[in-house]
Amino acid sequence: MTPDGIAARGIDRENLVEWVRAAVAEAASLSRPMDVERRVSPGGISVVARFDESGFAKAYCDRFHEGPSGGSPAPDFRMDVLVGSSVPPLAPWTDPSFPPQAFHAILGAAGLRAAYPFQDGIWRLCDLRTRRGLQWCASLDRLPPWDGSAPLRQHLHWFLEDRAMRLAHAATLGLKDRGIVLFGRGGAGKSGTTLAGLAAGLSTVGDDYIALHNDPAPLARPLYRTVKQDRDGLSRIPWLAARLTGHAENWRGKVEFDPGAVFEGAFLDVLPIGAAVVPRVAHAARPALVPIRAQTVMLSLMTSNLHQFAGEPDRGMTFFARFLKDLPCYRLDLSPDAARNGELLRAFIERLPA
Repeated sequence: MTPDGIAARGIDRENLVEWVRAAVAEAASLSRPMDVERRVSPGGISVVARFDESGFAKAYCDRFHEGPSGGSPAPDFRMDVLVGSSVPPLAPWTDPSFPPQAFHAILGAAGLRAAYPFQDGIWRLCDLRTRRGLQWCASLDRLPPWDGSAPLRQHLHWFLEDRAMRLAHAATLGLKDRGIVLFGRGGAGKSGTTLAGLAAGLSTVGDDYIALHNDPAPLARPLYRTVKQDRDGLSRIPWLAARLTGHAENWRGKVEFDPGAVFEGAFLDVLPIGAAVVPRVAHAARPALVPIRAQTVMLSLMTSNLHQFAGEPDRGMTFFARFLKDLPCYRLDLSPDAARNGELLRAFIERLPA
């Protein structure tokens, strides 16, 4: 049965595997309207993405960090991104009683991946055997608000995991040969701490979503070339707040910008990690780094990383346990004074082994 034939009666547990495989394959065979092709290299992996809408392609691909991708002429993965303007109607999910855990298990056994369709009008699919992904959206207004800030996040999760890496909700700071990773829930101070470090002359590979690798040693690589902060946070670095006065705010009221346009040498292609840090908004007169156990860091990862993709078999616990195994761990009690926070972190990072 063709993807259209399956879609005519809806997608359920009985035809899910057949339809996902067929939909990815059919998208790969499209020529027109897939006339926009871009190559990006998030996390050091090479992805060739095809789009059916040029403006959407630019909005997506301009967010990615363009670092080296190993030099191979063949991409590691291919993506088709359809926004519904000139493609067949989107197939509906008609089996809501089939739980996410079972949904992911039946696909995983077939070498397939899909985001559980909690939201009507969008499918995110992947066939790891053919190394192809598909994002199929009925219309642009069906995309969740975070999509523009972190495009293809779900697919990057699958692609990175296939390469023994991990998409992490985390921030980083460092010099070219040593650095730290900042873990914590949203609002813990990761972005503000990143900006304070950049203002102190440090570099980053990202302040929100990054790629982590643990072989042979902990490394972080960039996915997106942006940082973000609300106006209140920017006000702690007055000259930066003034510089970004005219910038628009995103759906969460934060200003997103390319730090490379503001801070010289802001972005690195790779950052060796020498310590894990959990920031805490402490309103301390002076910031302080307090040694903590790796288990405390793991607790901070529970909501920010380990339960991010609902219903999927989560191998994150094992990955992060290995990642943190030999890393010193600290809590960072933040001061309202961004300059002091940045100075403390620069001095700390300079003392890490290169």
